[in-house]
Amino acid sequence: MNEPHSQKGPEKTLDQFTIIVQAPVDDERGVAETIEALDDSQIVESMRGRVVEKLFYEISVRGQQQIALSWAGVKWFTLQQGHISIEEVRIQETETGYQVIAWAKDKKRDVRVLGAATQSKTYKAKDGSFYSDEFALAKVVSKGQRNALRNLIPEPLVSEAYRVWRDQRTGANSSTAKLEART
Repeated sequence: MNEPHSQKGPEKTLDQFTIIVQAPVDDERGVAETIEALDDSQIVESMRGRVVEKLFYEISVRGQQQIALSWAGVKWFTLQQGHISIEEVRIQETETGYQVIAWAKDKKRDVRVLGAATQSKTYKAKDGSFYSDEFALAKVVSKGQRNALRNLIPEPLVSEAYRVWRDQRTGANSSTAKLEART
């Protein structure tokens, strides 16, 4: 008898989800701006129905490598934890943009945190002209949620996940290590 199509497929290892984006920047402000721009792209791609699998950003700041979780990475890690949720999102519209405050809760540890984000209603094109951003509201809500959820992901988990992915990518670890989400 054939199994129903609704059953889960095999678990994916971290390396199947991860692609590193390299973006050289000159200072910490540039890091934040780069991450925001890359996350904007991930949010829009997701809204267009495309699969977004980049979990980490590898950013070179004055020749020194920094690792950051992407929007998709934050979602992946919190889903793997299984006990973290968004409780509330408050949106305020201004003349030029949106402001969001989102609350996330780790039900297992009974911890509640907030995240905030702002988003302009316009964006600057490569040619320097400004256009109305049809995705501005969705971006700010997603970023507010990302910022709240990110506060609930333990740093050692992110570091270990990146190490596992890097070792698999470079062949430094010959075993087929899988990352189990830990609390």
